[in-house]
Amino acid sequence: MTRFALGTEVPYHGDMKLGINFFAEPSGSNVAPSSIANPAGEFDTLEDVRKIALLYADNPTIRAHSVLFESDDRTIRERWVRDGADWRREGA
Repeated sequence: MTRFALGTEVPYHGDMKLGINFFAEPSGSNVAPSSIANPAGEFDTLEDVRKIALLYADNPTIRAHSVLFESDDRTIRERWVRDGADWRREGA
C-alpha cells in the first residue's frame, strides 16, 4: 500500500507515479486558480488515478474546482474541471 497524501491508504501493485494537484475555483475570469493540495502517489493505471483523485476532489473539505494529473516526466498530463455535479476533461 502507499499513502495518498490526504491520509487514506490506497492499495497498488504498479509503478505509475503521478502528481495530483487540486485547485480552488478562480475568484475571477482573469485570476489563476490557487492550489489546494499537491499530493503524489503510485497507481496501477491512469483510470485508477482519475477515480481516486476525483473522489477526493468531491470531498466537502476540499471541494476542488479542477484537478491536474501529471507524471514526473510530463508524458502524462490531464486536467479535469468540475462541470456542475460532474467532471469533464479539459479540452475534450
